[in-house]
Amino acid sequence: MTSPPRRRGSIAAGTVAAAVVTAATVLALALWFGGAGPRPAIEGLPSPGVLTTWGLPVVRLVLDVCAAATVGVLLASVVLMPARAGAVRTGRTTTGPARTRHSRTGSADAGDAGDATARRLGRAAAAWAAGWALSAAVTEVLTLSDFLGLPAGQALRSGALYVFLVNIPQGQAFALVAVAAAALAAGSLLPGGRAWRAVLLAVAVLAALPPAYVGHSASAADHNIAVLSLMAHVAAVVLWTGGLYALVAHLRAAPGLAVAVSRFSTLALGCFAAAAASGALNAWVRLGALPLLWQSRYGLLVLAKVAALAVLGWFGWRHRRATIAALRTGASRAPFVRLAAGEITVMAGTLALAVALGRSAPPAGEAGHQHSALGYALPPFTPGALVTDLRPDPIALILLAAAAAAYLSGVRRLRADGAGWPAGRTVSWLAGLLVLAYATSGGLAAYAPAMFSAHAAQYALLGAVGPALLAAGAPLTLWRRAHPGPDALDGPAARALSHPVVALALYALPYPALYLTGLFAFAQPSLALRLAAQTVVVVTGVLFFVVTAGVDPLPRAIRPQVRAWMLAGAIAVRAWTGLVVLIGPGQAPQWYAALGLPWAPDPAADQRTGALLGTWTGVAVLVALLVLLLGRWRAALLRTAAARGAAEERGERAAGPTI
Repeated sequence: MTSPPRRRGSIAAGTVAAAVVTAATVLALALWFGGAGPRPAIEGLPSPGVLTTWGLPVVRLVLDVCAAATVGVLLASVVLMPARAGAVRTGRTTTGPARTRHSRTGSADAGDAGDATARRLGRAAAAWAAGWALSAAVTEVLTLSDFLGLPAGQALRSGALYVFLVNIPQGQAFALVAVAAAALAAGSLLPGGRAWRAVLLAVAVLAALPPAYVGHSASAADHNIAVLSLMAHVAAVVLWTGGLYALVAHLRAAPGLAVAVSRFSTLALGCFAAAAASGALNAWVRLGALPLLWQSRYGLLVLAKVAALAVLGWFGWRHRRATIAALRTGASRAPFVRLAAGEITVMAGTLALAVALGRSAPPAGEAGHQHSALGYALPPFTPGALVTDLRPDPIALILLAAAAAAYLSGVRRLRADGAGWPAGRTVSWLAGLLVLAYATSGGLAAYAPAMFSAHAAQYALLGAVGPALLAAGAPLTLWRRAHPGPDALDGPAARALSHPVVALALYALPYPALYLTGLFAFAQPSLALRLAAQTVVVVTGVLFFVVTAGVDPLPRAIRPQVRAWMLAGAIAVRAWTGLVVLIGPGQAPQWYAALGLPWAPDPAADQRTGALLGTWTGVAVLVALLVLLLGRWRAALLRTAAARGAAEERGERAAGPTI
């Protein structure tokens, strides 16, 4: 039973009004309390003016709202909206000719409704993305005004905008956001299936991160952890807030709301945990001491945000205890919509509080012990430090935890259905995740930017050891068994990526591109480029080992001979790249010289050690897989020959003796 249109419209209008009033009130109070509000101009000193002082946080709030709404609408179209295949599978279970015709008609109607919902979500995503791009452009101008200490008009006439866009990190960040949001607005209007919308969703989440890279966290005592924790916090928040908005605004009257809410509930729980953990880590790095939580205005704003997060956690608990169960039983949707409307209002105030917190200066006296180039303090290297030192990467840890939870959820679903799953595969998957967690957050992650040998060992784990263990866990087989029916794993994108030439090229080319083109010298000083390179190595490694291991069924049949040639090609490229690095010129010599670490090893000797260690570790994994593949191939040939011989012998016996 659905509410009348007028009632639904009044709820939506009331929610918008309450959210706007709450956000405006919280923003004004928090700016005043944090000391980021307008101050009397001092004669003789430049001032950006009241328009910039008040306008910049307001536009930043609009930007954040547009970003969250864009992400949420795309999330709804990719993850939350029930797939059309669900209606088809329902039709298949119906018996009898008349019922079959009726169910097929119902499936077609459901499919048409799903297509209409997808088109409506695409238009909504385009509108929000256009607002995102516009607010990013306005933020660019007001940030320039604030940066120069001039009113917005004078700042534009100063001719500094181009330099600000090209050379200043804040200008680069918001320019990137504006371009990405404009591309999302155009891409959301293009026809395409879930795979295309999934690409847009990934771009939208990434486009929300650049401002976190250049905020106050960039100057914190531990630059890397502060930035990474804030980026993880932003990603979790936009998925959480945007997803809830999309449910209430676009799916509350659509068929399958109970399914969408159940899916979002699982995602929201993960986002809540990720936002809480990353926010606590970021606050700790920014404050440096627990007493500053209640001894400084910045700390009190942090406590206010913690209280808001607790309130949102209560909303989630109420949804799980009451409204979701009511939706599953087919009861009225009104309780869910009303509770979600209140949750959105609190979320709006929390976003406003976050904007004010970003405009407020943290307390003075932060520890200044970080290395100016590395962004964190790095003690002298010892072998034991590779075990005892930690450099937690919140983004990587959250993603790895999500991968573990998703895999274990699939295993639990199979066991609940009475099907088994080999324990060895589960152990292999979890071991691969642990290897990746150590490579991104352990001792190697701490010393990789400062020592080439540590970097090479890190990449051997990221690109070979971890992906090989993950592939042995048969994730695609688990997905298909836990989620039967048509899926993206059989689509054209999967067929293209699983092509032997494509998989080999994607795996092999990043290494010569990184070490033989000078890209390594640009990547080492930049946290963003290092993260991008590590992501490429892991993703291409998992793809390559899934294709070559032969554990999972693929969209295309690949013969063992082809897999063997793929492994041989990868071995050749890795060995050749390692040899060039071993005997070639120094990698990023200016970077290592600029670090000036008194305990650092000789760069040339350390590079030779890294070339041997990293290359041969990766080659050893490839060779081991090749030997295993050839062994399985030989065993299969022997079984085939034995079966053929047995069949011929049975045929001869049946024919009887010949004269």
